[in-house]
Amino acid sequence: MGGLRTRCGLAVFAALVCASHASGSEVENAPVALEQRGLALLKKLPREWSGTSDRDCKTYEDKNIDRLTRSFAASAAEFLLAFKQVHGAVTVTSAHRTAEEQTCVCIGEKGPCAGRPRVVKTKKKGRRVVVRGISRHQLGIALDVRPGTGSESEFTCLQEFARLNPQFGVRFPLGKRDYPHMEPSTVGTIKVAAVGLTPALVTPCTNMTIMLTHDHVD
Repeated sequence: MGGLRTRCGLAVFAALVCASHASGSEVENAPVALEQRGLALLKKLPREWSGTSDRDCKTYEDKNIDRLTRSFAASAAEFLLAFKQVHGAVTVTSAHRTAEEQTCVCIGEKGPCAGRPRVVKTKKKGRRVVVRGISRHQLGIALDVRPGTGSESEFTCLQEFARLNPQFGVRFPLGKRDYPHMEPSTVGTIKVAAVGLTPALVTPCTNMTIMLTHDHVD
């Protein structure tokens, strides 16, 4: 009888140890799962050229999504999914950009563009220095998105949604100067608490109920 109790005790202990290891493994792998989910969600969203530059530099393709930092991709994906569920259509128009792609985007770009050359006068007479900035798109921590048809009221709603729901960890720092430009509010942080939130757990924007669309309604 004593031997049976010993064997049963060992079996229970082994089960608890296995369960503990499995639980620890799940926690350890959680960030990886979130990152993979983020990339997959972003790739499922509509993606197209914004039309604000002279050429379609194709910075919205899978290759550009894949080059985003994993933490930002995770946060951005959860934010856009929640926005879509509450307010409707949203389109990705630009993700990561190489230096060459950034230069391409800046040709004819109507808004701010970090890759655009600019001339700076110095104190020395006649001397000018050309300065090229580095875009956060090149660092993999920026995404351009268009809500609905891209009207001012729709962009205002999108930016308000980000302010009202800081749990997603994204922001639109340039405001009206560059409506589509989204960045992480805290670099390197995945907002785990925001994953899979239902529409009832987020705060909608106040000025619009649903985004407009170019699609015909039956």
